[in-house]
Amino acid sequence: MNAGASDGEWVVRVRAVVMTRDDSSGGWVQLGGGGLSHVVICKGRSHDGRGRREYIIRGERLRDRAPVLECAVQRGLVYNKVNPIFHHWRVEDRKFGLTFQSPADAISFEKGLQAVIDKLDRGSDSPSSSTPEEADTEDDGQAPLPVPYRK
Repeated sequence: MNAGASDGEWVVRVRAVVMTRDDSSGGWVQLGGGGLSHVVICKGRSHDGRGRREYIIRGERLRDRAPVLECAVQRGLVYNKVNPIFHHWRVEDRKFGLTFQSPADAISFEKGLQAVIDKLDRGSDSPSSSTPEEADTEDDGQAPLPVPYRK
């Protein structure tokens, strides 16, 4: 996996099939050609050109190590636990889902994501910090924004 995921900086690592919502058909479809993937929540560099550190959900297909998912965890993420092995979330207008290998993987992922959301709420590891050092150490003292989280 990309930097951050392979060097031990991940929050959680599970196996799941990565899905996306196909609004034209009204259903969920496998992303990136389908198949089982390693999915991690890790710290990584943003791709906006400013090099900020942020939490990212990354998926890499097991059979060929192809990247199938990269989604920044940010305020406003809406997470839904549909059943014990299928959870999905929305960030802005993008919708992603995971069909986990086991309920234990689903619980681990949910707890890891909630821990990251809690950090964002407290202002630590804030993706709005302007430098990597600030993202790792600075608390801006602002009140946290509410993040919808549904079970």
